[in-house]
Amino acid sequence: MNLWYRVASVAVLVVAIATAASANMLANPGFESGLAGWIAFGNVYPQTALAPQFVPYDGNGLVSMFGNWSGPWNVSGIFQEFPTMAGESWTMSCKSRFWIGDPMVGPGAPYNNWVVQKIAFFDASNTEIAAVESTILDGTFASDLWYDNAPITGMAPAGTVKVQALVLFIQPAQDGGAAHIDNVELIKHGAVPTESTTWGIIKSLYEE
Repeated sequence: MNLWYRVASVAVLVVAIATAASANMLANPGFESGLAGWIAFGNVYPQTALAPQFVPYDGNGLVSMFGNWSGPWNVSGIFQEFPTMAGESWTMSCKSRFWIGDPMVGPGAPYNNWVVQKIAFFDASNTEIAAVESTILDGTFASDLWYDNAPITGMAPAGTVKVQALVLFIQPAQDGGAAHIDNVELIKHGAVPTESTTWGIIKSLYEE
C-alpha cells in the first residue's frame, strides 16, 4: 500500500474516532422544539425567550420545572433513553439556572428543593441497576446566572440493556422555586475502538 495512502487512512480513522466520541445523542437538546423527543413528568414546561423571566442559555428555548406539592419527596423531570450494553460509557452535562422572581431557597438536599442530572442504567426487567448523578441547582446557587455544570460519566454494568439521561427536580417538602434547564448533552463513548483495537488497525495499515 502506498505510504501516503496509509497516512491518509490513519488520519481518516482519527477523525472518525473523534467524531464518534463527541456526537450528542439527544434529540432537541436545547428545547427549541418544546419537549419533542423528551419524556416529561410532573411540572415540566417548555418556555421561550418571549417572557422576560425566561432567558435561554442560547437559542430561543429552555425548559422550566418545579415541584408538584403532592406530599413529601415528589419529583418532576425529563429524560431520554437509548439501548446500551455492559462496558459502554456515557457522559452527560447540561446548563441550569433559576430566576430571581421564582428562586430556589435553602441549602438543598435533603430538606430543600434541589435538581440533579443523572445517568441511569436498566436491565431487561426495567430495573435500575446503577446510576451516577450530580446536583446542578439548589438554593445555594446565585440567581439569574447560567451554570455550565461539570459532566458526569457512567459505565454500563453487566446486565444493562438501556440507559436514561435524566434531569430531575426533587421537592422533599413544600418549597417553591423553579429550575431552568438548557443545552443537555449525552455522549456515548462505547462505540469508540479501544486503544489496542485502534493501534491494531493503524499497525495493519502500515504492514500491508
